[in-house]
Amino acid sequence: MTGILTSCKPRPDLIAGSFNPEVFTASLRQVMGHYRGDVKVKTTYTDAESFFGEATSPTHGMKRVVEHVMRRLGGDNMVPFLSRLETGIGGGKTHTLIACAHLAHRGTALADVAESIGIVSAEHLPKPESVRVVGIAGDELSVVRSEGDKVYAYTLWAELAKQVGGPELLTQVKAEATTPAAPGESFFETVLGGRKVLIMIDELAQYAARAEAAHRGMGEQIAAFFMALFNYARNHEGIAIVVTLASSTDAFAGQTKTLAKLLQAVSGNEISQDEAREIGEHAVDSIQSVIARDAKVETPVSSEELSSVLAKRLFVEIDSQAAERASSEYGAFYEKHKDQLPARCTRVGSDGGFGGLIKKYYPFHPTLVDFLNKTLATAEDFQGTRGVLRVLAFAVKSIWERGLDATTIHTCHLDTTNPDLIGEILSKTESGELMNVLTADVGAVRGNGDTLITETADVVHKRQSESTREIERRVLDHGCDGVELVRDDVVPETEGFERDGPAARGRIEDGQRLLGDRRIAQKSSVVAVEIFFVDVELAAVWVLDRVPSLGW
Repeated sequence: MTGILTSCKPRPDLIAGSFNPEVFTASLRQVMGHYRGDVKVKTTYTDAESFFGEATSPTHGMKRVVEHVMRRLGGDNMVPFLSRLETGIGGGKTHTLIACAHLAHRGTALADVAESIGIVSAEHLPKPESVRVVGIAGDELSVVRSEGDKVYAYTLWAELAKQVGGPELLTQVKAEATTPAAPGESFFETVLGGRKVLIMIDELAQYAARAEAAHRGMGEQIAAFFMALFNYARNHEGIAIVVTLASSTDAFAGQTKTLAKLLQAVSGNEISQDEAREIGEHAVDSIQSVIARDAKVETPVSSEELSSVLAKRLFVEIDSQAAERASSEYGAFYEKHKDQLPARCTRVGSDGGFGGLIKKYYPFHPTLVDFLNKTLATAEDFQGTRGVLRVLAFAVKSIWERGLDATTIHTCHLDTTNPDLIGEILSKTESGELMNVLTADVGAVRGNGDTLITETADVVHKRQSESTREIERRVLDHGCDGVELVRDDVVPETEGFERDGPAARGRIEDGQRLLGDRRIAQKSSVVAVEIFFVDVELAAVWVLDRVPSLGW
C-alpha cells in the first residue's frame, strides 16, 4: 500500500516553513488595483500566470461562467449577459471573478495558459486591453463620500463610471452619479455606449445592507439601478455582468454579528443582530427579485469538486494511480466490515459509490473535507473555504514533519499539539474554552504548558495508543462547531467510518472493551461525552455519542 508521503508532494514553501497562509485570501480589489497600477505587490492572485498555473483547478461552474462571459464580450448574444454566483459549499466565487478579470484584461495573451488548464477555448478570448473591466468589491466599497463639508451617498453607479472611464467620465456624469436616485438611460449610454465592458460586483448583499443603513430606501434604488442596467445590457452587444449574491434564504446566514457591527459603523446607531438582519433582508429583497429575472445561476465549486481545489493549492504533485489504489483498498475494507459501518460507505452507483469519492477527494478522506467545510467553515469568523485551506496547510505540514504515512488524511490526523493549527481552529470558532479540555484530556499544545493528566500506569498505557489519541482529537474537533454533544443516540459505526481505513491492523470486533472514559465539557455547559474504545489492536475506535447537527 502506497502512503501519502510517497504519492503526494506538498508545496516546497509549505514544508520549509516559509509558506504564508494569507495567500489564500483572494481579493478582487487587489487584482483590479494591479491592473490600474495602484497595487505594486505581486501575489499569486495578481499575477495571471501564477494564478492559473499554480492556484486554479477549473471547476464545471467556473468554466461555464468564464465561457459565457468571454462569448458575451465577443458579441455572442445567445449566451446569458448576467451570471449570478451563488455561494455553494465550496466557495470559489471571488476566485471565479478574478479568473474573468485576468482573461478579460489580457485576453489572447493568456491563450496558452487558459487552454493548458482547460478553463476556456482561446477562440473566445478578446484582444488584450480591448475590454473595460469593472470589479467592485461590495464589502470594501464605501457607501458615503464627502466633498468639502458636504456628505453624499457613494453609489454603485458612481463607481461603475469611475472604473470605466476614470475621474473624467465620473465628472461627466456627476449629476446622476452623486445622487441616491437610480440613473436613467442616458447615464448608461454615456458610460457604456460603444464599449465592451465586463461588470463584476462581489459581496453585493453586504454593500446593499450598509447602503440601506446609511441612507434609508437605498435598497430600492439599487434594485432600480440594476433593472435599468440589465435592460441596457440585454439590448447591447459586448456587455457581460457577474454578481455574487446568495439566495434570499441565506444572504446573511451566519453573518449577523459581523453585519450588525458594519451597520452600526455606517449609521452611527446601536443596531442589534436581529435589526441588522432585518435591514439587510429588506435591502436585498427587491434586488434579488430583479436579478432573478435574467440571471443564469451558477455554483462555482460543487461539494465533490472542492477536494481538487484544495489539493491544487497545497500540493504540486499527486499520484493519480495512488488515488485509484486507495479507492479500491478502502472499498474492500468497507465491504468487509459493512455490518458495522454506515450504509453510505458501501453504496454502489454509476459514480463508483463511496470508493469513487475516495478517488475524487484524494489525498483527503471525504469525511475530513465534510467536517471542515460543513462544520468548521460555517462559523462566522472562520472565513469559509479560506479557513479550510489554512487548517489543511498546517495539517499537511505537521503530517510531513511527523512522517505519518497514512493512506488518506482523516480528521484524526489533525495534530492537536500544533499551536498554529489549534490556534486557527479555536480562535476562529470562538472555542477558546476548549483549550483547557485539550490540555487536560488530549495533551498539551506545544508551548502551552504540560498536560494536566496524572500519568498513572493504566493511563500511560491508554495514552500510548495512537487510536486513543486520534479519537480524542476527533471528538475535540467536533466540539468546536458550537453545538451540544449529547449521549442519547448510539451510532458506533460512524466513528469507525471517519477514522478507519485499510491500513488498520486487526479486524473490527463485535465485542467492545472499555479502555477509557474521558469527559469533554462543551464550552460552559456541563454536557459530557463518554468515549469507549473498541479492542482492535491499534485500529478501530468508536464514539457512542453523536453531534445531531452533523447528520450522522
